[in-house]
Amino acid sequence: MGYLFLFRKKNFLLLLSTHVLSQLTIYIMNYLLLIQIFQYTGSSIATSLLWVSYAIPAILVGPVASASVDFLEYRKVLVTTNILQSLIIFLYGLLYMNSLYLLFFVAMSYSLLNQFYVPAELSSVPAMVDKKNLSFANSVFFITQQGSIILGFLGASVMKSSFGFVNSIYLCSLFLFFAFISTLFLPSKNAERKRKSDKIEVVILGFFKEILLGYKFIRKERNVSFPFLLLLGIQIIISVLVVNAPNISRDFLRINLDLAGIIMVVPASVGAISGGLLIPKLMKSGMRKIKIIKLSLFISAMAFLGFSLLIKMLPYINSLALSMLLLYFLGAAFMGISVPAQTFLQEKTPGGYRGRVFGNFWFLVTILSVFPVILSGFITDILGIQSLMLIIALAFIFSLVAINKKVKLTNRTRFKTAFQARFESLR
Repeated sequence: MGYLFLFRKKNFLLLLSTHVLSQLTIYIMNYLLLIQIFQYTGSSIATSLLWVSYAIPAILVGPVASASVDFLEYRKVLVTTNILQSLIIFLYGLLYMNSLYLLFFVAMSYSLLNQFYVPAELSSVPAMVDKKNLSFANSVFFITQQGSIILGFLGASVMKSSFGFVNSIYLCSLFLFFAFISTLFLPSKNAERKRKSDKIEVVILGFFKEILLGYKFIRKERNVSFPFLLLLGIQIIISVLVVNAPNISRDFLRINLDLAGIIMVVPASVGAISGGLLIPKLMKSGMRKIKIIKLSLFISAMAFLGFSLLIKMLPYINSLALSMLLLYFLGAAFMGISVPAQTFLQEKTPGGYRGRVFGNFWFLVTILSVFPVILSGFITDILGIQSLMLIIALAFIFSLVAINKKVKLTNRTRFKTAFQARFESLR
């Protein structure tokens, strides 16, 4: 049983292959389009609009798409979305021109179809494996998704520098065509629906009701709101950094944009892997989660201050080496914030609310990231990337100060409560 059993299942391998190809393609496309926009405009505002183009369908159509998928055959949804995405990308390569409107239209169209693809794919997993192996299957999908982020950005750099932009677009279309072929061989059976009698409008209203209930719970429970806001903030900062990656590579790393994916992703990924391996061991050894988070916030603040104040003062080789070192520490520090915060959130959230808190997390991230991402583009274009790095560093310092105040207040309250209880027992 377990992983070896899964890899002997033909249907699971077919679904996994389409998952990997789809994830690789979207991250390769993200990077290719991001670099193309920056090379064409030199503007971070324009690159931020690419992220908005992906976000708009997720905000407007995502809830409807997620609900409607349960009323369709999952296999047909996967087949249709894969072939349409492949066709859209192929036509973009065929009709390629230096038009931002066409590029944004392609991004929005791809994202629109993805709102149907993702829930159909996730809903198909229980139909491919039995309950005993479902946790293993979900683990494989999560690992491959994280790996696709790294390989996607690395692959985009290699593809663009080796084959050029248009040929790389054709390769992305080919990847999705292979994903389409894989889905053709999937069985037509749907996973069992929880509420077969529900109408689509009932499911959609239920989705927003769950969001509202989750929001009220998060706002009321401070033990939940603290780690939730930390995780939310980290994801927003990651979105801001991705959108401003061309500026970081040009102004700090001073390298060819086509190679930026390799130079930036490798040290950050190695740092994240190092942090992912070290943090659980520290927690298991008895180190408090809040202490790990505070240390990671401090490291992040120092790294962003280093980017803002030091990098451009150094000779090229020294600045490149220091930039890669800072990216490594940022990767590790982000894990040092995310892992303890998520663990703390899981521990403090009652079972009946976990679905509401975790299930709607990414929907909230998408909504709340729009303004910071656009604002970061304006800051970078008007004040420069160094100013943006300084603002992010100050945000981490502010978070660290706020946490210290919260910890002191909590300790004071606990001491007061314990003292009162002791006093009452002596009366």
